[in-house]
Amino acid sequence: MKAGTRTVSMMMLMVIGSTGLLLAQRERFETPLMGPNLGVWRITNDPAVRDHANYHNTQCWSPDGRYLCYTHWGIRDDNYGSKSSAQIHVYDLQKDEDRHVDQGIHPRWANTHNWLFYSRFNPSAGPLPETGTAAMWLDLDTGKHTLLAAGIEGIGETDATDTWLYGARRFRGETPEHRMVRIRIRDGHVEDLPEVTGSQRLPNPRHPVFFTRHDHRNEPFGATRYFWDLDGGNRRIGAPTVQQCHMSWLGNGEYMLLGNGLVRGRRWDEPFPSNVHFLASVSMGDISPCGRSGRYVCGDSTVADLRSGDGWHFIDPLSIICYPQNVPDSSGIYDADPKGSPDGTKVCFVSNYDLKDAPLTLITENASAKDDVLHVESTEGFPESGALVVRREVVGYERKTATTFEGLTRQLYDTMYVNANEGRRVTSFEARCMTDEQWARLPGATSSMRNSIDDPTSPLIRQRQTDVYVVVIRKPDQPHMRLAGGEVHLIPGEEHYETFGYHLVHNGRRITDTPVRSGSTLQLANPGEYQAVAVEWSGVESDPSPPLRVTRAVKLRVFADAPEDFSWTRDRWLVAGGEVSPEEAARAAEAVREIVHLHDGVIHREWHQRGVMVRRHDLNADAKAIRRLTYKNGKLSLREFYNPEGERVSQEMFTPDGYITDSIRYRYLDDRAYEYDHWYYDRGMPIRRVTSSGGGQEYVKDGDDWVLVEKK
Repeated sequence: MKAGTRTVSMMMLMVIGSTGLLLAQRERFETPLMGPNLGVWRITNDPAVRDHANYHNTQCWSPDGRYLCYTHWGIRDDNYGSKSSAQIHVYDLQKDEDRHVDQGIHPRWANTHNWLFYSRFNPSAGPLPETGTAAMWLDLDTGKHTLLAAGIEGIGETDATDTWLYGARRFRGETPEHRMVRIRIRDGHVEDLPEVTGSQRLPNPRHPVFFTRHDHRNEPFGATRYFWDLDGGNRRIGAPTVQQCHMSWLGNGEYMLLGNGLVRGRRWDEPFPSNVHFLASVSMGDISPCGRSGRYVCGDSTVADLRSGDGWHFIDPLSIICYPQNVPDSSGIYDADPKGSPDGTKVCFVSNYDLKDAPLTLITENASAKDDVLHVESTEGFPESGALVVRREVVGYERKTATTFEGLTRQLYDTMYVNANEGRRVTSFEARCMTDEQWARLPGATSSMRNSIDDPTSPLIRQRQTDVYVVVIRKPDQPHMRLAGGEVHLIPGEEHYETFGYHLVHNGRRITDTPVRSGSTLQLANPGEYQAVAVEWSGVESDPSPPLRVTRAVKLRVFADAPEDFSWTRDRWLVAGGEVSPEEAARAAEAVREIVHLHDGVIHREWHQRGVMVRRHDLNADAKAIRRLTYKNGKLSLREFYNPEGERVSQEMFTPDGYITDSIRYRYLDDRAYEYDHWYYDRGMPIRRVTSSGGGQEYVKDGDDWVLVEKK
């Protein structure tokens, strides 16, 4: 090891692990009023302390899905919520154990190893930036704990090959304050990147590029994200300010995702100006990767399946701070910051509302500011009198019935007015605040709360901090069993990064006590029907594989990955409704190609004329065409997304050389579609935008400016 890099003794690590082990285990519960999901787990439960599992674009899941990392912004003397009180925690979902790793901030996982990196922050150890901060490395598989490099306060992430860890030294009071570096993991060598500026420092998970975030708000075509080569050179604009939004990498690295609207993306190797593609028919704000394959994307409450372009709502985190009106919204202390697990089966997020035990209801009739009654589905669990919350407005009430809150006082504590419309969720303000006992533990409100709520006696200042939750959004993919070469092959599901092993089922009865691991071989002694069930490290199980009938004793081989001669899909060519060979289809005036999934049935359908594709539909689980593509002379000319109800959501028009000229988003009023947002492009450069928001606005590019056109 290079000088300055040392290994912490195993005895020290054992002491940290044993003293930091918490007795609490995840609490499992259901949330029927928050959206369709397969259950929710509460990982932490301390409303007086903020637990945070990283920003939305920075992973909190280990590459195999066994571990979660988070920062516990603890109480240490009067340094409540400060860096010196922050702790790094790892939750083991297989053992249901929470471990305090060290004092520090910025926990980060490697891409393909169960390596956790973080910034140890300990000013008492010496002056900054030399000894008071350090980049630390914990290998969860071996228990080895290493001081990787001294003087590193900011941690980014690792490159695709886990060779380099990106970060920054911080020099307070100097310009620039943050000086970018990359650290070679194998020996701790620190390499300065003097040209690199900005924050976040996020390498692509598969390709040799990283992006940084910038503030060029006064420059419409200045960078809000820059792309850089891994050595810190070759700067180019990843996204301009005119396209500013929340961004992250797709799990397979193919796109830089753009949030705050319909799911969109710019290819990793096409810097601005270039196409921004619609990728799905659903919208999300804090857009995040959901799985390593690139099939799924998640936001606070919605997941998109990019195979079809469809999506579904899975939960409402209900995380919000009720601020006094005219106070800037400091969303960082309550944002849900969702991140999907490696196989896209679960989403980790934070919330400052008690999702397990606090009351929740829905408004059943619109209520105006003058109304004295709010009609809801149920008032069960709410106090007889008190206050409720509609989004971020606190509303007082004097009494309740089974389905109404009555004697309303709107905008309690000077909170902002919110339209109390049918379908909106209602929470309890009392449940959003700490109890007297919880509040008494604290030396006072955190600085972030004091900065927004200047009245120390206001009940608003006692609002809860965030806890870590996990929601299961889908089952793991089914494995597959086949007979090949005189033996049974157990092939993992399409997404199987999180798979710990498999249970075997014989004639409908489970015959394994513990999961069979990948790479194993064993004898199936009895004839009959066999199935396999994939089991994650977290314990979540898949549906059984389709049954395989075995007529004699046979050897079972458990594969770690699908063998080369195996495919999840096959092509089916149809002419006049009858199945034909690909050669016959190519000669036909009209033919249909169906891509048939082994478990899911037809997932794509194409129409061909004399061997040239003219249309393609990508189908959701209900066989509805969500993404619809039109081709001219074999080239894409039109891409449309529809929702499951058959309404067109978006439209993109392409030139023959592949550039988008028009990008349109539709909304509906009285069942009639209208153009809600229309962007015009010239070879990837935005040149005009017409939107119906704000009563209708039009912007045009004028040199380096983005100009609002005055209405005539």
